[in-house]
Amino acid sequence: MKKGRHLPKQGSHPHAALAGAALSLIAFGAHAADVVKKVSPAPAPAAAPPAPPPAPMGVFGADMPAPGKWGLSVTANFANAAGQRIGNRYVTPEFVATTVPYFFNPAQTLRLVPQNVSLATQTVGIAYGVMKDVAVVVTAGMAERNLEMLTFQGLGRNANRLGRSYTGTTGFGDMTVSGIYRIYQDEIHRIQVNLGMSFPTGSNEQTFTLLQPNGTYATSRAFYALQPGSNTYDIMPGIVYAGFLGQWSWGASYRGRFPLAANPQGYRWGDYHEFNGWGGYTWTPGLTTTFRVAGSTLGHIRGFDNEIRGRAPAANPNFYGGERVELFGGATISGKFIGYENASVAIEAGLPVYQNLNGPQIMKNWQAGMSLRLKI
Repeated sequence: MKKGRHLPKQGSHPHAALAGAALSLIAFGAHAADVVKKVSPAPAPAAAPPAPPPAPMGVFGADMPAPGKWGLSVTANFANAAGQRIGNRYVTPEFVATTVPYFFNPAQTLRLVPQNVSLATQTVGIAYGVMKDVAVVVTAGMAERNLEMLTFQGLGRNANRLGRSYTGTTGFGDMTVSGIYRIYQDEIHRIQVNLGMSFPTGSNEQTFTLLQPNGTYATSRAFYALQPGSNTYDIMPGIVYAGFLGQWSWGASYRGRFPLAANPQGYRWGDYHEFNGWGGYTWTPGLTTTFRVAGSTLGHIRGFDNEIRGRAPAANPNFYGGERVELFGGATISGKFIGYENASVAIEAGLPVYQNLNGPQIMKNWQAGMSLRLKI
């Protein structure tokens, strides 16, 4: 071996040194990435969209329970009617007693004129979310109606007041079963249709006792409007549009009720149409106030019950129905303010601003209600 020449040491070749450095960098990078992976927090899940604010208490088909969840409601409604109206004109009891013919004997005039009617209903509703866009609702309840009747003396066309009687009826109302289907929804708007059926679980053969024009008292079948049930099968279609943006909410709805055939007593109620438009404002999550405009039309009763024969406007099937526009204010309050997240209370009250009635017919004065709702 020649002097001055040396073999390179193993691993000291320039290419080998570069390769070693590269491997070191790769190893360091992998270690750093692993450290970053362990230190960096996992990305937060996307926030769920806010639930739409509740609709007014008097609107059906706007609110639905979540899939697999139940909803229970207990609702009390109260209403009052007083005063007689023919079309949109107020008339006195004396006018009715001296000019309006008796339905079963047009040669005679009416002798009994309703002065005041109070109505109270208690309804239990059960809703179930079948799937994301489908829900079922079942309702059943009771109704109590109280009547103050003014009786005029004799069967002539005089205006001599004889006296007053106080009577009423109480019983179970008709049960309803409805389905709700959401056909469209985005971040602001939703559209839902509903279809229901009313079943004749309520009685329409209740009786009452009234003072007669000859001064005696007689018990007979109560007037159509005082019967808790209709004894008919009714179909009830409807549609709801609702939207919200920030604290504001709004919507519009329609619902009808159409008896399919006359009952065994020989009559059926007229077709009913109800339209609603509303606006709402959520002051804080869990507290929403609403303003609602409701317009309705009802046809007169078709056919008649031969057992309802009193000499009063309410015994005439042609003196039912008409048109009405009402204004309502309401609120829905969540139970979370007192520690019950799954409970809420809804209230609503209103009065008519327009009535055009088939009459003479007693006119509506006001309506108020409250509903306790539970999510199960």
